[in-house]
Amino acid sequence: MLLRCEKLAEPMAAAISGIDLNDALAAAVRAALQDALHESLVLCIRDQRLAPAAFREAMRSFGTPVVRTQLAQHPQCREVNIISSEDRDELGDGKRLVNGAHWHTDDSFMREPCSLTMLYGVEIPSSGGDTQFSNMYMAYADLPAARRRCIDGLKVVHKYNSSRKGTRVASLSVQAMAAMTDAIHPLVRTHPETGRRALYLNPNRMEAVVGLERSQSEELLDELTAHATQQKYQYRHRWRRGDLVIWDNRCTMHKANADYPEAEKRLMHRIVIAGDAPK
Repeated sequence: MLLRCEKLAEPMAAAISGIDLNDALAAAVRAALQDALHESLVLCIRDQRLAPAAFREAMRSFGTPVVRTQLAQHPQCREVNIISSEDRDELGDGKRLVNGAHWHTDDSFMREPCSLTMLYGVEIPSSGGDTQFSNMYMAYADLPAARRRCIDGLKVVHKYNSSRKGTRVASLSVQAMAAMTDAIHPLVRTHPETGRRALYLNPNRMEAVVGLERSQSEELLDELTAHATQQKYQYRHRWRRGDLVIWDNRCTMHKANADYPEAEKRLMHRIVIAGDAPK
């Protein structure tokens, strides 16, 4: 097996080729993939052909896949979510949903958000449908030292249906919403494996900074979001069929683009890996 790694952009991202994830991976290959992900934050494994159960089993090399019921589940494998251009808000107004259309990091409304997300390109439109990523290590490091000291101890309330959300979210049942208690996370988190510090933002889920007046909270969150999504921190992934893209939610944000032709289908399978409460 000849594992090849290609850097995709200066801020982050690398492409891996030369492996078939249907095959059992040697310990050295698993370690190399983990190292590449820590270094690049976004990792694209090219040219895969994965049935849902094989996708899940391959991703166990990175941690424990967990079930997420907020998105459609694959009938053959509960840990695999289906994200499609045909998605509709079935419990709400029935209108089209574009999952992830605003900058965010997955699961921040949960007290123990997922650590990693894996997205596998099953059907890719002829143009558009890119996913953008932003490097939150770099965004934090580039803040003036005085600003870093100011925000280092702050915490933020995250909720599923935030009043600050920039895009529609899927309607949930009354029972599901009742169980969806708010989460409080640090504004700056320390990655549990690399020890590096990163901004922890989710413009689609953040409600308010704890201890600040609402106007101060809004101003700070807007300022940090604008800073963290500057082009110099971004990588834009142009999908190919068979791409499997893995990213680290503890040090990135991402967003989906729905700018592909309406007549064409975009179909992705998604897995998330269990994580811990941010610190």
